[in-house]
Amino acid sequence: MKINSDLIWALALLAVAAASFFLGMNKEKLKNEELLEERLAEIEILEKKNQQLSEELTSRGIYSYPQATVVSKLKAAVATVLISLNGQDPIPNLKLRRNVIFNYSGKENLQLDQKGKFSDLGTLKPHNPSAFDIPLEEKEIALHLEFDSKKNQWHQYIWIKTGTNGDIATFWVITNENSAVIDKHIDPEFPTDEEEKVLLWKGERIHYSDLKMNSIFPPNN
Repeated sequence: MKINSDLIWALALLAVAAASFFLGMNKEKLKNEELLEERLAEIEILEKKNQQLSEELTSRGIYSYPQATVVSKLKAAVATVLISLNGQDPIPNLKLRRNVIFNYSGKENLQLDQKGKFSDLGTLKPHNPSAFDIPLEEKEIALHLEFDSKKNQWHQYIWIKTGTNGDIATFWVITNENSAVIDKHIDPEFPTDEEEKVLLWKGERIHYSDLKMNSIFPPNN
């Protein structure tokens, strides 16, 4: 029996196409798994850094307080805000209010585009963080996080910039109830001007090294 050569070629091409499709799916799955492993590794590194910082702060007489860290997710348009404990003592009855400022470089101050309601986080403990997601709808977003317990209050101001490749960089400051700075951080990739100053809002810039502990923040707000 003679088999049509065109039919053989058609079946062969179909087999190759199917193999390529499944191979592509496997590659995409492996890529996502690798990205997930990278994000988990980043979180583990952050937890270790938080532990080291907690010990340092406790030695300086600054005890437990909440700290938020922004971690990019597999989807470039979404990020996770991870709230962990700096210090050894758990913080009971902790509440959080999230305030969002879009396109902060055009704002006259840290005026709010969105003022949220307080949500109950319960007791914040070591190695037991809370988390929530935020959409990265704009290239620049500022967050004002208000933490409140029955005994203390804290404010954390976070500036988030999204690069052309989808990666994010952050700069943040934490203050106590008296608006005194108790912690700060800036990613090496966070954009600065020619004088290496960070833009807080329209017309207001600050050099990171000039941001001293126990200084009042935000300035002129």
